[in-house]
Amino acid sequence: MTDEPLIPHYAGVDRSPAEVRARLAAYLESAAAHPTIARIREVAADAMRLAPGQRVLDGGCGLGEAAYPLALRVGPEGSVDGVDKSQSMLALADRRYAVWLRAHPGAAAVRFTAGDLTGLDFASGSFDAVRCERTLQHLDDAESVIAELVRVTRPGGRVCLVDTDWESLAFEGIAYEVLTPMLWRMRQRTVMSNPAMGRTLRNRLRQAGVVGVECHPVTVHFTDPEEAQHVVPYFKRDLLLQIVGPGGGNDEMVQRWLAAVADAAERDEFLVALTIWVVAGTAPTHVTGAR
Repeated sequence: MTDEPLIPHYAGVDRSPAEVRARLAAYLESAAAHPTIARIREVAADAMRLAPGQRVLDGGCGLGEAAYPLALRVGPEGSVDGVDKSQSMLALADRRYAVWLRAHPGAAAVRFTAGDLTGLDFASGSFDAVRCERTLQHLDDAESVIAELVRVTRPGGRVCLVDTDWESLAFEGIAYEVLTPMLWRMRQRTVMSNPAMGRTLRNRLRQAGVVGVECHPVTVHFTDPEEAQHVVPYFKRDLLLQIVGPGGGNDEMVQRWLAAVADAAERDEFLVALTIWVVAGTAPTHVTGAR
């Protein structure tokens, strides 16, 4: 076992060991297939107010699966660009899109390219709508990314950000003396630059000049640890040990945690809840930093 975290820092995905990249891809796949994430993406797509023929950007697209419903909404006359820093994720995205497209010939063309979200290779006002989902929480320079997303959106276009407020994570059914040290260790080992990103999105968009900002907080909850694992990756031994790190009594802490989770589930008292924010608004008429 290595001391690599389950989910590597956004900028270091491709430098992580193959096993860590594989776990990340599996987690993203599992989350994307879950009805909870599908519901959040539907809320986000509605907030983007897409129309046939529009051009859309998915910043930090990862495996690219969020682009598929967007491609259906804008139709064959539209287009969707997915940009991500990870070449390994984009290689998977390309392969999966080719399979999906064969079953959806009426969808917009989707193109996945490598790029830095702080310096997008698109002219100002290139897109009718842009989105960025669960990426900003991992970035030290979220303001720069948001500024770029706004820059490449046409005046009057839509900017939609989706992110998690991990500090809203709440449990029921687990004893305080087991829960507290586990949460403390998880926070010490987090790879996120801002675990509370979700609830900050409204102010961040307003500060970037976006107007008419609307908020759609989506609180999700689970009463089954196996079901929760698709979105909240804290209920499997090997993944937990990757998160909290080896040694220092962490094996025993993980054992106590999993036993408490199993006991709460057996009593039908287990509950975990988390809020994911969908925040969207209209790009300003005058865009700064145009090029």
